[in-house]
Amino acid sequence: MKQLFLTSQVQFVAHDIGPKIANNLKKNSVFINTALKDKEHSDLEWHYTNKSKMEAEGFEFVDYDITGKTHDQILSDLSRFDVMYIEGGNSYYLLQESQKNSFINFVNQRVNEGMIYISTSAGSIIAGPDIEPVRQESRAILAPELKGTKAYNLVDFVVIPHWGQEKRRDLFTSYRIEHIYNEDYPYILINDNQYVEIEGDWIKIVDITKV
Repeated sequence: MKQLFLTSQVQFVAHDIGPKIANNLKKNSVFINTALKDKEHSDLEWHYTNKSKMEAEGFEFVDYDITGKTHDQILSDLSRFDVMYIEGGNSYYLLQESQKNSFINFVNQRVNEGMIYISTSAGSIIAGPDIEPVRQESRAILAPELKGTKAYNLVDFVVIPHWGQEKRRDLFTSYRIEHIYNEDYPYILINDNQYVEIEGDWIKIVDITKV
């Protein structure tokens, strides 16, 4: 049965997600950090906080970058994990590297087999059918080998993270709202205190300020 937790910023909701996952599963988790590739160390405070908040909930991670890995390496290295967390960052670069080694197919198969999928931002966007609705030119140019924008398709909707952040107001109002005003996919807009939980065939939006 599919089980996914798609967050805007996991550090704010980890305390609500943690108790929903068995301790023995949390101790066998992999942390996919590929989307961080274009980030400077000084810009990663949010990333370290994400990780520490999840570790405080009992997650024990092996860090892993899919860049440069073959499909056989992916199978050998990652098939044993019960939980996969995909960090935020550049969804275009993450998708580019996922295309090169069929990581997309691997994730689909493992999630359908019961591996738990947790994500922040880019990792939540890429879980949907397409990343194009959340286009950001400054990030797209960092994935020059990208072959199309079709994503993991673990869910049939597009998550739009970071809704309501003041620093992203211009990005949303001048570009994204107009860009997603289409009858193509369902869109779920979430702020940093919300996440989308999927279990089997049901979906719910959890707002941790209301629980």
